[in-house]
Amino acid sequence: MTHPEPGVWDWRPWLVLALALAAYANAFQGAYQFDDYRVIVDNPAVASVSAWWRDLPGIRPLLKLSYAVTGRLAPETRLFALHATNVALHAINAILLLTVLRQLGAGRRVADAAFIAALMFAAHPVHSEAVTYLSGRSVSLMALFYLLSIRAHLAGRTGLSLAAFLGALLVRETAITLPLALLLIDRQREPQADWRSLLFRGRWHWLLAGLGLLALFTLPYFRHLLAVSFQTRPVTDNLITQAGAILYLMAQLLRPTGLNADPVLPVFSDASWRWAIQVILLAGGLLWALWRWLRRGPESGQGTSLWLAFGLLWFLLHLAPTNSLVPRLDVANERHLYLAAAGLYLALGYALAGSRRGLAFGAGLALALTLATHARNQVYTTEVAYWQDVLQHEPANVRALNNLGYAYARANMPEAALVCYDRGLSLAPGDFKLYFNRRALCRTQASRLVGLCGETASERDAERP
Repeated sequence: MTHPEPGVWDWRPWLVLALALAAYANAFQGAYQFDDYRVIVDNPAVASVSAWWRDLPGIRPLLKLSYAVTGRLAPETRLFALHATNVALHAINAILLLTVLRQLGAGRRVADAAFIAALMFAAHPVHSEAVTYLSGRSVSLMALFYLLSIRAHLAGRTGLSLAAFLGALLVRETAITLPLALLLIDRQREPQADWRSLLFRGRWHWLLAGLGLLALFTLPYFRHLLAVSFQTRPVTDNLITQAGAILYLMAQLLRPTGLNADPVLPVFSDASWRWAIQVILLAGGLLWALWRWLRRGPESGQGTSLWLAFGLLWFLLHLAPTNSLVPRLDVANERHLYLAAAGLYLALGYALAGSRRGLAFGAGLALALTLATHARNQVYTTEVAYWQDVLQHEPANVRALNNLGYAYARANMPEAALVCYDRGLSLAPGDFKLYFNRRALCRTQASRLVGLCGETASERDAERP
């Protein structure tokens, strides 16, 4: 069944809510990290609502407003409010996802699959980058309006759906995928419907998406960002690079204790078997999912392979804005799995929902993921812990070495900071951030670093006439 019987208490949303809150009960210990300073702490546009108003127009105005409303609070109070908002958003999103997914088909198995998927979404530590990491709110707040729009669409409330879609676009431009998501959902629910009627049903969403794109291109800052992005690497090289990145993100769902906030992934430069295999795997998966999903008929609505195809298409669709044509300096980030992973959770849920043993396994997995999320949240308690965790996974990450050194310096640990800077300069002698941070440290902490601040090769080269 897709809905509880009349008079029967629907306990499942409450359990999803409880699990989401339990998973992030210790998220309030988190400190500001990395992009949080640029996006929130040091951003004058979110210092107050009046400052936000003066900053208009600009990209992501609704996201900035969500930060600005806490701008006048005392520092500790503001930090708590930011965390509380992020946790609340995630809990609400988990319930919304449950209500949306269980409308994708009839029968108890679909309802059970949706429940398992919502539990996975609520508990998986990969989503900590959209919850505990404060600037990850761009993803979770967008998801709130995105899921509200889908739910309103399924209820036949087009005006409300369009309003929520507009809200999602004003939070994060990647919400542009919504019309395709609605097409995917409508086709899954009504396999016998013809494509023309399905496209017509979402006509206003397509129109709003087009207007949203036009509005984005009127913003000079957005055009600048796009120009810089396309200077990063050629589009064809980026598509090949992203084949590996998408497979990496998919693998991150399978290793909840191996998460990495700052992965350094390979970028395509020369043809090799490794790149060929990755492209073949991804393209093959996409083509199979399209073939399986498009050839379905009214009689094939309960096949596990069909739900896997739907889940894979959902996954790839929601990664497309960040992991396809537009090059990014950071090849992949785990927060982009926030909505995308829901498709794979649903496919797993449908496979497990066929038996009581499968349901029990799904519940046990959700509990294990909750514990893993609790552990993952500890990484965000200090900047030192955050960058130490990155370096545990990638000891040669130069940016992480620089940022850990800076975090040590802020924590009044200059000796440890110097070790990080020197290690980074041994890996990247020409890195100017490491060079200047090291020099600044040696000047401000000269009394504590006596005999340790000898010139590096980079400094000697920089001082030559």
